[in-house]
Amino acid sequence: MSSNTTLVIIDSNFILLPFQFKIDYFNEIKLNIEGELRFIIFQQVLNELEFKRKREPKATKFVRLLDAGLSYLERNKEMYNIEILENFKENNETTDNFLIRMLEDLKKENQNVYLATNDSELRKKAKKKRISIIFLRQNKYLSIDRA
Repeated sequence: MSSNTTLVIIDSNFILLPFQFKIDYFNEIKLNIEGELRFIIFQQVLNELEFKRKREPKATKFVRLLDAGLSYLERNKEMYNIEILENFKENNETTDNFLIRMLEDLKKENQNVYLATNDSELRKKAKKKRISIIFLRQNKYLSIDRA
């Protein structure tokens, strides 16, 4: 990976965006961040979504958004250089803390690291660690908060 590659880590709630808010977030990010992009989704995040699907089988809206979001990922995998990394949280770790730890590790190797999330708590944690954030504003615009 070249040092000018920008890494964008996708959180679980971003996976649900395309149909929830009619936003093509891969394209929006590509239009707003220059240079070579690499999108990363951790298997831990996908597992968390699948666990929620099993835990709440009656949440049909969530299941519809999840299925649509996963098919959006699949359709765009090649075009947008999306990679799924087989990293998992430790037993006593929350998924948020796992993501922050992964982001910090990636940031040591590459200065251009962004977290794409709408989770306000996770955004605060990332900001404290000086990690750039991409989030949805007013349910229709992607906002980029560079650290």
